[in-house]
Amino acid sequence: MKFDGTFFWFTGIIEDRRDPLGIGRVRVRCFGIDNESRKEQPTQDLPWAYPMLPFNNDQVVHPPKEGTWVVGFFRDGKEAQDRIVMGTINTGAFDISSSTEMT
Repeated sequence: MKFDGTFFWFTGIIEDRRDPLGIGRVRVRCFGIDNESRKEQPTQDLPWAYPMLPFNNDQVVHPPKEGTWVVGFFRDGKEAQDRIVMGTINTGAFDISSSTEMT
């Protein structure tokens, strides 16, 4: 983790919630950071993002569904690889399975 006094936020969209470790991580395509094209940057190349949990959490994590918009921050600053998801943004439904491009 790197700390230089700058906090880098992101908003993005969940593309994968099938965490092989089963700890609630998700793959997020961050707007303005990741390539919008899934052909140029496939979902499996996105780094896993960790969920931020409340202290009273029972450790059962239910990650947001694919297509959900989220907000978070990068623990590694401008490198933008160590991602923490803080919560979801209510934007209505978006069916990621019916789209091949973000644009």
